[in-house]
Amino acid sequence: MLAVGLPLVLGCADFQRGDPTPDAGVSPTNDGGSGGDGGEAVSFASIHPLLTSGCQSCHRSGGAAGDTGFVLTGDAEADYLEATSSIDVSNPPASRLLRKASGAGHGGGAIYRDTSTEYQTLLAWIAGGAQP
Repeated sequence: MLAVGLPLVLGCADFQRGDPTPDAGVSPTNDGGSGGDGGEAVSFASIHPLLTSGCQSCHRSGGAAGDTGFVLTGDAEADYLEATSSIDVSNPPASRLLRKASGAGHGGGAIYRDTSTEYQTLLAWIAGGAQP
């Protein structure tokens, strides 16, 4: 069974997303700005599609990264609890969710570069207190 699991883990990495950024998410220019929605508070309703489209293909039960401790179900309430366990509202750029999404220590490479609108939306959500 181990031989079957290894190709699945390796298959999760989408190297077309780019190389991991060594200090992803900890740039001094990432100050938690207004995000991608014109300055209004970002809710999890804006974040959930980013997680389901960018992360859930591997981070799901039975997925290549289903045993990593970050598992998404597609249910917004459950996924909110999962996402908030990987953030730090007192230091948003250092949040594990952002670091992994931008490629730092992530076997799947960079999902959202720290310059992308998606990353900035995630950052704004965390900086705004990670509202449901």
